Amino acid sequence: MRLEVLGCHGSETLTTRTVGFLIDDELLLEAGTAASVLTLERQRKIDNVIISHAHLDHIKDLPFLVDNRIGETDRSITVFAIDRVLEDLRQHLFNDSIWPDFTRIFNGKTPLLRFERLRPGECTQIGDFQITPHAVSHVIPSVGLLLRKQGRALLYTGDTCATEAIWEAARNVPELSAVLIEASFPEGMKHIAEVSGHMTPSMLLQDLRKLNRPEVPVYIFHMKPNYEQAIVDELRLELGGRLHVLQEGDIIQL
Repeated sequence: MRLEVLGCHGSETLTTRTVGFLIDDELLLEAGTAASVLTLERQRKIDNVIISHAHLDHIKDLPFLVDNRIGETDRSITVFAIDRVLEDLRQHLFNDSIWPDFTRIFNGKTPLLRFERLRPGECTQIGDFQITPHAVSHVIPSVGLLLRKQGRALLYTGDTCATEAIWEAARNVPELSAVLIEASFPEGMKHIAEVSGHMTPSMLLQDLRKLNRPEVPVYIFHMKPNYEQAIVDELRLELGGRLHVLQEGDIIQL
């Protein structure tokens, strides 16, 4: 399983981009960054997109990713998400006001955009991937994911503060190869993290203990650019070499 970091921060600046991970060149996990960094040729290979929740930094590039496929393929882009996310995309984004409703615009006999429901706790097959979403604690309905392919597994928390179900699900997955966990604010901003549904270093460490798998590497993402160094310094004291700080352009081979 090859994971390419298109964007991994909690805000966009000249040097940081919002969340998007391309897995094996074909499956897009989050769409905060995609069309803005991938060539048209690489975009054409993406048929499936998973969205954890409907905040802008996770969906921003989706309209352009779909728009760039007009007239070029007879395949749809399929967005996989929980019901609330699909409802938000229909009502607030692909609504013929903010952006065209691409579910009603066709390449030949195929709609440009399709929606497929993910159900928390249920496994969905997407190509060669097995995807199991689990509800996490955020300010709007959101999920983290267990992704499996060919004997490897990846745990992705999405945006969350202290949560339970995803750690319980991952604890006994023997093939777990990596944890991608958000870390948005430094310890001095814990109140802001709590009210916005995000992690500080101490919150991350407390939740990571629920996994009880100290041999599994930890990759952090969603750092707010202003506070990234403080977050990393605080986590490095506890996690040492187990900690990996994601940056745009990184490749993780699992």
